[in-house]
Amino acid sequence: MSPPTPDLEKQVHGLRASAGLSRADHVTMLHVEGASAFDLLEYASTRRLYLRESQVRHALLLDDHGGVFADVYIGSGDDGFYVLAEGPGEAALTAWLETARDRQLPGASARIRGLSAERVCLGIDGPYAWEVVSGLLGPAVLGMPYLTLLRREEVLCLRAGKTGEYGYSLLVPRAEVDALLLRLDEVTRTLGIPLVPVELEALDACALENGHFAMRTLRASPLAHPLTPIELQLQWRVAYDKDFIGAEALRRRRAEGPTVRATSFTAGAPVPEGATLHVDDQNVGEVLAARFSPTLQAWVGSALLKRRFAHPHVPLSVSSDAGPVPVLTRTTPLVDNLSLHVDPHKHTFATREGAR
Repeated sequence: MSPPTPDLEKQVHGLRASAGLSRADHVTMLHVEGASAFDLLEYASTRRLYLRESQVRHALLLDDHGGVFADVYIGSGDDGFYVLAEGPGEAALTAWLETARDRQLPGASARIRGLSAERVCLGIDGPYAWEVVSGLLGPAVLGMPYLTLLRREEVLCLRAGKTGEYGYSLLVPRAEVDALLLRLDEVTRTLGIPLVPVELEALDACALENGHFAMRTLRASPLAHPLTPIELQLQWRVAYDKDFIGAEALRRRRAEGPTVRATSFTAGAPVPEGATLHVDDQNVGEVLAARFSPTLQAWVGSALLKRRFAHPHVPLSVSSDAGPVPVLTRTTPLVDNLSLHVDPHKHTFATREGAR
């Protein structure tokens, strides 16, 4: 492993200082409609949905053993429900929901339709993403609370994001993508905002800097099989008083008590994913994910650690060909996100010097 290329440095800088544009092909999009659509998604979700129109919930879908199957946003639209998922592809997610429907609601009227043939998901993230998206879709974007949907003509906009900055996902009809990208170029030129094309590696680096979970950090581990929301510190997305696929297995794991826990860390040198972490000669866990952070000029990651060591500011080490690499557990976020200091009602990219 080596530090990122200048192009990746540019991408992360764009996400942290202006705005980044990604084609989110890693996101699976489904539409669920029918009289039983809400009942199906309420059963599927690890959280209670409590969804009014235009509201979104961030939840998980589990397998029968309590392992994480998908990281999902579930939104209530004016024409049914939208599911944006990371993890399974369209066919696998559709089959999973169909199995859930037939298991829990046999004969129910809930139609599940994949959207990849008709829509493309674009991501716009960064401290001035709101200015870009409002310039594209109109001033109503400025009033969007976190985790809401907004429809503008045929474009569906979801405000969410996993980089620690303002984030928007745009579900665009395939036939309109080229025209929208041209309009987007005009908007950003007029506003003077650099809109940097970004790839998944840059998004994942920013997510790790903020301690956000990503399905791509999951790996088979002998320390806990499967990895559940308990070890991954995702219990805030679980309602233990409701039924969902994997609920019983998760309750059993919780009753037994977890032995390991995901914990963020920084390191001054490359840290291989899957590497064993040590305190002196004691094996205390393994690396789940690691990326170089251009923001911090250090390696950042998530480790699965025995609970005794799963706390901030614990010095660890990883063996490498060049010798031991010092690792320090940390509390996230690891960066001071500019979006925390940017108020869409006071600041613009043109007046950005006053944002801090």
